[in-house]
Amino acid sequence: MPNGFQGSDIEWRRIEAPLLQLDPALQKFADSHNLSLSKNYHNEPERSVRWGNGVQRLIQLSLEDSDRLTLNLWLCAFQDRGGARYWRRQHLVKAKGLIEFAERLPSLLEEAYAIVNSWTADSLEFATSPGL
Repeated sequence: MPNGFQGSDIEWRRIEAPLLQLDPALQKFADSHNLSLSKNYHNEPERSVRWGNGVQRLIQLSLEDSDRLTLNLWLCAFQDRGGARYWRRQHLVKAKGLIEFAERLPSLLEEAYAIVNSWTADSLEFATSPGL
């Protein structure tokens, strides 16, 4: 869905359903770390928490496959320096169904938070420059 979701309301409800089930755990995690939880950025089925000054940090839970309803838990830290972006990223969960990791989500989020917070500006790699 490179330009955001383009389908029907019924289809949207179907593909967002796994995330809705995880919202209470995600909100509890965000509240415990004094972070805000955003939903459906760019009209994509996802949930994100962001924080940081200088180095921006992100934990994102997103739909990986709309047919199989699999999810990714993606970690990212990035920093813009002199017109270039540097980053580090990692999948903690890749293409898993809700049942496969829902019970572990609170501990996975804590693990993700510790990992992303451990990444320093010096550990970021060149990602892109404007116009690339």
